[in-house]
Amino acid sequence: MSRKFSSVTLAFLGLWAFSLPAYAQTPATKPQVYTTAPKTVISRFKIGETEDTVRGMATLMVTTANENDTITGTLVLNLKDDQRQKLAQASKQPLQAIPITFIRKEVTAVFQSGTACPTLRLELASLEMPFTLTVSAGISGGQFSFGRLVLEIQETPAEMTQLFCNWSRQINVKRQRRGIIAAINRLLAGE
Repeated sequence: MSRKFSSVTLAFLGLWAFSLPAYAQTPATKPQVYTTAPKTVISRFKIGETEDTVRGMATLMVTTANENDTITGTLVLNLKDDQRQKLAQASKQPLQAIPITFIRKEVTAVFQSGTACPTLRLELASLEMPFTLTVSAGISGGQFSFGRLVLEIQETPAEMTQLFCNWSRQINVKRQRRGIIAAINRLLAGE
C-alpha cells in the first residue's frame, strides 16, 4: 500500500512540476555588463572647419569575446564640462546642447602582445567616432579621431576578470582557449 501511495505521489509531483511556467523552474540569469577601467584619452575632433583636441575618459563595454582572440565592444567617451565647452564653441551652440557621453559600437580590441594579469592591456587601432549634434539650424555632424588606444582590465576576484586573465594566459602559452571564450560570452549573454 505504501508503494502505491509513493507512486501516486511521485506521479502527481511530476505532473505538477511539469505544469509550472518555465520561469518558476529555472531562475533567470541577468546578462553581465563588463567595462574596462576608465582611462584618460586625448582625441582630435573636427566640426565643420574647426579642429581641436579634447580630453575625456574612455572605456570599452565588452559585448563579445571572439575566437580570433579579439574583443568586440562599445567605446564610450565621457567629457567634462570644460571639454564640452570646446565642442560648444566649435558648433556655436550652448553647452547644454553638447552631450556628456559619446559612443561608437562594434569596436574591436586585441590583447597587447605578452600582456598578463594583474593588468591586462587591450589595444584599439586608430579609429574615427562620428557624432551628431542637434543644433538650432538642424543637425550638425562632427567626428573624433583617436590614435592607438590602450585600455586596461584590472584583475579582481570577479569571475569575468578571472576569465580574461585565463584567456590571456592561454594566449601567451599558445594553448586552446575556446572554452574560456565561450564562458565569457555566456556571462555576457546571461546564459
